[in-house]
Amino acid sequence: MAAARERIYRMSLRDFYRYLDDKRSELAAAYKDVEEVQFEFNEIFRQEMAAWQEAVSFCYPRLVTQRDELPADFVGRIDRVEEEERARIRAEIADLEKKIAELQERSDALLGQGQEATDSLKRMNPELDAREEQLKARMAAYQTDYAEAYERLERLDGSPLGWLTNGGEIRKLKREQARIKREQALTLNELRQVRQAWTTRLQEISNAQAELREQWQGVSVELAQAQARRDHLQGNLDALAQQAGLQRVLEELDEAPPVAGELGEKLVEVAARNKTRKEYEQGLAAVAETLGLTKGVGEGMARFQKSLGTVLEEQRRYNLKQVDVVLPEQVVALNEVWSQLGAKVRDEKAMGRNPLEFSRIVKGYIDHYLSDAQIQSLFETMGEALNRATKAWG
Repeated sequence: MAAARERIYRMSLRDFYRYLDDKRSELAAAYKDVEEVQFEFNEIFRQEMAAWQEAVSFCYPRLVTQRDELPADFVGRIDRVEEEERARIRAEIADLEKKIAELQERSDALLGQGQEATDSLKRMNPELDAREEQLKARMAAYQTDYAEAYERLERLDGSPLGWLTNGGEIRKLKREQARIKREQALTLNELRQVRQAWTTRLQEISNAQAELREQWQGVSVELAQAQARRDHLQGNLDALAQQAGLQRVLEELDEAPPVAGELGEKLVEVAARNKTRKEYEQGLAAVAETLGLTKGVGEGMARFQKSLGTVLEEQRRYNLKQVDVVLPEQVVALNEVWSQLGAKVRDEKAMGRNPLEFSRIVKGYIDHYLSDAQIQSLFETMGEALNRATKAWG
């Protein structure tokens, strides 16, 4: 017995890898078994819902037309539920009123921002235009000054011995020409900056207005939808309260009132099918939880095994000595759950007819073995066991 336990709980890295392979296969099989049960549940639930809807559709209009003939207790129940639905609808209307006011305020604010952007552009345009004209006038003046200096230089250079007798004046005029050229270059650069500022600002405002327009359109759609919903609820309050109230009474009916004739028979059927519907809703919820849990653990196991594969590759590459992984009893016990769970629910036909039994089985496993804390502990403990084993490598 001790030797068998040693083989189960103590294993080489290679055997640990194979062990994880086995557990992942058992997890996948359990997932498949539960998925088969889900298919059964879905088909039976679909059939049950069709029959339930048929019975409800028969009862609903007759509850409206024969209300005065129904037992007083049942009518009182309908009245109470209708009043609850009326209060719920009024609360929704109040919420919509608040939402409409907020959306209207947001819409107005977006329109205001768009107008402000347009006004800003209008204010900026004459300012930049005036600045551009000033700079263009300055450029023209510089050009005139340069031309005059050039003509004077031509006259001085052209006179006999002009370079000798007028040397000082010539040098002064050349310095003036150089200064004018520098000023022209600076002014031209400033003119380009003014024009670029206009182009940039125009693009920025165009982009901002496009974004504001998109936001405003979204808010406008939401506002129109909220207003339409509010108007519909306000205009049909009593009818909607009656509709929702009767629908709820039928959905929640667990014991049919004493009503004669076919209506009474259908109310009995609705009550019975409500019980079945709730059982399958519970079973489907248990299926979804179990599938999510097994899928999550399977993905975690795959990631852990991948890490273990990296460790095995290092052992092979560097010819590291063989080491053993020792798994605590709780890890082995939890990893046995997958095959046990799969075996318990494998008969999908039987499970499909007994959603409460399926829910009881999976709830037992989840409550005792598969809480979030226990699953987290599973991976942490296996990780610690692997770390202890590889410490021998230094």
